[in-house]
Amino acid sequence: MKNIEIKLINSKLTHNIRSQVLWPHKKLKDCILSDDNLKTTFHLGVFLKSDIVSIGTFIKEKNNIFNNIDNQYRLRAMATSKNHQGKSMGQILINFAIKYLREKKIKLIWCDARKIAITFYKKSGFKTHGEYYIIPKIGLHKLMYIYL
Repeated sequence: MKNIEIKLINSKLTHNIRSQVLWPHKKLKDCILSDDNLKTTFHLGVFLKSDIVSIGTFIKEKNNIFNNIDNQYRLRAMATSKNHQGKSMGQILINFAIKYLREKKIKLIWCDARKIAITFYKKSGFKTHGEYYIIPKIGLHKLMYIYL
């Protein structure tokens, strides 16, 4: 697509989309993750022209369900602005992240996927694990993962 750029971004650039799409019940200042500024955490943004339209946060965090794999990253707070949903912006971000993390020799990406997003992640090769669970004030989730 024309005029699309994917960049590593500062965590502050994720806050507006997090607030609008993921956590509308929270104040903007409460849309900060405790791991946002760790050296091993990185954030990606998809820009259409100069506007950020999709974001994702990647945290070096091991999930013990996959305890035989050392190099893991967790995807958190991935979202696409409402005006750009359904236009492949999230898919562009995920595909970039998979390639980027493969180059860094990461072996697995996992996430707590909202029920509504499971089909989206499956399109990128993620698999589900276990039963649904509830994250309070947000809803049903399922653990998803992809081996790189």
